[in-house]
Amino acid sequence: MAASPDRNARHLQLLAALVTQRRASLELGKDEAARKCGIAPMTYRAVEEGRRARDTTYAKIEKAFEFTAGACRAVLDGADSIKLLDGTELIHGAQIARPSLEELTDEVKHAVTKAAGLHAPDLTHRQTQEMTGEIVEELRRRGILPSAP
Repeated sequence: MAASPDRNARHLQLLAALVTQRRASLELGKDEAARKCGIAPMTYRAVEEGRRARDTTYAKIEKAFEFTAGACRAVLDGADSIKLLDGTELIHGAQIARPSLEELTDEVKHAVTKAAGLHAPDLTHRQTQEMTGEIVEELRRRGILPSAP
């Protein structure tokens, strides 16, 4: 069963918004983006305006904007986000970053220290550090955080 024209239009508009959002995050003008993609400026503008383009055009945009291969087609087929080669995910109006495991470890330590200060203010700094260390070690044993170097 073919998708309804309204649904197709919504997907084209979402793709247009995601491509525009990525161009803006790369601090490119439309003509610069077209050059980077290796496509004509009119063709690039058509994509940002929500008009259908050839699959080869989408492939050039994916490569230049560091989208995973097939990301544009996936949005046209119903996906609501685009994955980037660096592991982040571009959603309309935002980008979801995936922190490294080292960053996650630091954030867990910070969160536990803050929670201990709020909920157990009588704990000494040393006790809070020991508790944080135990929590991090437990998360490492479970494979959620990386092993200590």
